[in-house]
Amino acid sequence: MMRRIKLSSAEAFKLMRVFFQLLYGTWKISKLEDPIVSIFGGARLMEDQDYFKQAQALGERFAQNGISVLTGGGPGVMEAASCGVEYARERKGHTIGIGVRNLGEGKNKCVEEYFELDYFFARKWLLSRYSAAFIVFPGGFGTLDELTEVLTLIQTKRLTPRPIVLVGIEYWQPFMKWVTDEALKHQLISNQDIQLFTVTDDLEHAFCVVRDECKSM
Repeated sequence: MMRRIKLSSAEAFKLMRVFFQLLYGTWKISKLEDPIVSIFGGARLMEDQDYFKQAQALGERFAQNGISVLTGGGPGVMEAASCGVEYARERKGHTIGIGVRNLGEGKNKCVEEYFELDYFFARKWLLSRYSAAFIVFPGGFGTLDELTEVLTLIQTKRLTPRPIVLVGIEYWQPFMKWVTDEALKHQLISNQDIQLFTVTDDLEHAFCVVRDECKSM
């Protein structure tokens, strides 16, 4: 039996709220200096872990070179990248954190500007729409969701090609094995799709990939 979907006033209000949140987020991001890089990664990584330190170092390097940083604004890799920007000497780039309400995370101690949205999809839209490149550190389901959405948008030509750098060869090795041994083997993706991203442990290489793209803007 077919069921007609009814748009209640409450649902209509939610849709309008999302629309205005996206407008507000776009206005806030428009105040950042170009170019902009989005940094994704796990919220559970701690300050004494190597990936946290690497995210902080990369955030600092971006800020010193006039590259602004977008994150989810929370703990873990997001805090590390924000603190890297905050602690950078002769800082030229800035940072904004975009949170999601009711996650129990809140903003980290270093983010310059922070605002929250109601839904993950709205945050992902803002994090992907205005970034010239993406850095992806190890993380859980949320990080994988952000990575695969950006890959899908580029694959389907909804987003112009731009660098995607996965930091942590050991961590991403099982993902790469699935990509090559399963998805590619079964012709569910193409060789061209595999070229959409780079996997590295070298922060200098990650920075150069992003910098070269930013210079061409």
